[in-house]
Amino acid sequence: MVNWNLINSNGRKGSSAKIRKSMVSFLTKYHPGSVIDSIEKKYNAYKINLMNGISLVFDADGRYVKSN
Repeated sequence: MVNWNLINSNGRKGSSAKIRKSMVSFLTKYHPGSVIDSIEKKYNAYKINLMNGISLVFDADGRYVKSN
């Protein structure tokens, strides 16, 4: 995926492992076999663009928000 070491979120530092794990779990469950085209870090969210044209939005804690 991406080499994230530490992520600042709402003034606190936390390991990206928990965030990564929740996003990977969501992708594995709802989009098995999908290939990630890109990941964008926004102010308080992550946008994951899949090769099939679907964009997934996750909040700063790695919880699924919506698909575009």
